[in-house]
Amino acid sequence: MGESQQVSALPPPPMQYVKEYTDENIRKGLAPKPPPPISDCYMMFGNQFQCDELIIRPLESQGIERLHPQQFDHKRELKKINMSILVNFLDLLDILIKSPGSMKREEKLEDLKLLFVHMHHLINEYRPHQARETLRVMMEVQKRQRLETAERFQKHLERVVEMIQGCLASLPDDLPQMDGLGGAGDGLGSVGVGCSTGLVPKMNNEPMDVEEVTTSCMAAGDQEKSAVTSKKQKIWDKDGAVCSIIDEIA
Repeated sequence: MGESQQVSALPPPPMQYVKEYTDENIRKGLAPKPPPPISDCYMMFGNQFQCDELIIRPLESQGIERLHPQQFDHKRELKKINMSILVNFLDLLDILIKSPGSMKREEKLEDLKLLFVHMHHLINEYRPHQARETLRVMMEVQKRQRLETAERFQKHLERVVEMIQGCLASLPDDLPQMDGLGGAGDGLGSVGVGCSTGLVPKMNNEPMDVEEVTTSCMAAGDQEKSAVTSKKQKIWDKDGAVCSIIDEIA
């Protein structure tokens, strides 16, 4: 079976509109202009909304009677409404016990409905404050996480620096120093006659046969190979010493 393809919850973008926004069209000013902002009203989920409408609409705009004044304390009014709901609920129970078919039952239900609407309205007026507080808490959490990450990184950096300094301090002083191979490289510019090793043979005024020249070049090559092997062995010895020290620290 093939792997299940992830389907986006959002609808695909209108490609016939997106294709018009090419670099050339934008440079020439031929790209379509964005739609103008809505200035009057709009429909969303079957309901009509005004653009200048407040986030929390007042009760009067919804045709609901206001039970509290314009200037009030939210906490105090919520406590009063909560107490009123309890009292009206007890009254409703008393009516249901004494006269279930009375018209007062409908009136008490309407009173309870109005009290619950007011309570929900007062709670909703706290939503902007809740959104700001939620954003503030999220930013504080992100700040704390970044500070903790930076602090952990600094601690790891200090440990690495201390480990490197300890390794350098633990190295013995009598280790052979790594010599450069410049001596052998310097001879590459002045190659001797008939010798490809890069070492300049000692000049002799007396004539030499071809066999003697070949023998001297081979001897010089053997000496160079042995010198390079010795230097590599010294480097390996030093690397092995450093690795053993790091293993002991770890």
